[in-house]
Amino acid sequence: MKKLRWQILIVILTLVVVGILLIRQQPTSIVILPQPASGGIYTEGMVGTFGRLNPLFDLNNLADKDIDRLIFSGLIRFDPAGIPQPDLAESWGVSLDGTIYNVTIRPEAVWHDGKPVTSADVLFTLNLLRNEISALPEDVRSLWDQVNVTALDDKTLRFELSEPFAPFMDYLEFGILPKHILEDVPVDQLLAADFNLKPIGSGPYQFDSLMTTDGQITGVVLKIFPDYYGQNPYIEQIAFQFYPNSQSALEAYQAGEVTGISQIPLEILDSALAEPNLSIYSSRLPKKI
Repeated sequence: MKKLRWQILIVILTLVVVGILLIRQQPTSIVILPQPASGGIYTEGMVGTFGRLNPLFDLNNLADKDIDRLIFSGLIRFDPAGIPQPDLAESWGVSLDGTIYNVTIRPEAVWHDGKPVTSADVLFTLNLLRNEISALPEDVRSLWDQVNVTALDDKTLRFELSEPFAPFMDYLEFGILPKHILEDVPVDQLLAADFNLKPIGSGPYQFDSLMTTDGQITGVVLKIFPDYYGQNPYIEQIAFQFYPNSQSALEAYQAGEVTGISQIPLEILDSALAEPNLSIYSSRLPKKI
């Protein structure tokens, strides 16, 4: 009986402790985050001037390059941590010795005119990248001269390196161009091709129109591409308006002409921070060394 009383006492004490904990426990609040809605128009004040919408020539024009990133796709892309992620490439594999890369293109990937993206498009683009007409630095062109690229089928490519090169994946981010549109354009005429003003890519946004004032191109309008292979963006239309400097872009924002600004350098940072409805974001700028 004495042993039984101790067991009963232990049970009672346990129930008391549990009851106290339940009483003191605060109710859990559930935070419901707002869900983004599809549609709408975003207008950005782009600092810079319009050149050509073609990834072959945008290396030295940040304004063109930012827009090209929405129109054109590479085989891979990099997440904020610098980890390669699938883009046009559905998957890839690397040989044990690090000299062979097999890359498979997504079967559902299509150009903005509905034609499928194929291995032939990648080979065509690489041939242009190797050409001196491209804006690529000489060392990058030299690297591609040393890589043997073959199409195993319409959706699979093999990249063969003469020796292992750890950063090779970094070089698969180049924008792919459509062979069926540009193959008949002589290489020496690509700089002046109509394609550069009405590009066709495979990215989440497709070209819609140019904005002009007194015969000068002052902006570019993009619209969502409904057959994009990835997750469709939420914003239906994006308009980029060009300004010569960040101060004039900020003044355009203050006048209600644009809803965002591409760059906030230090010289206008204080003025931008004084705008109550302007959110400023900063991030690391990735650069190849």
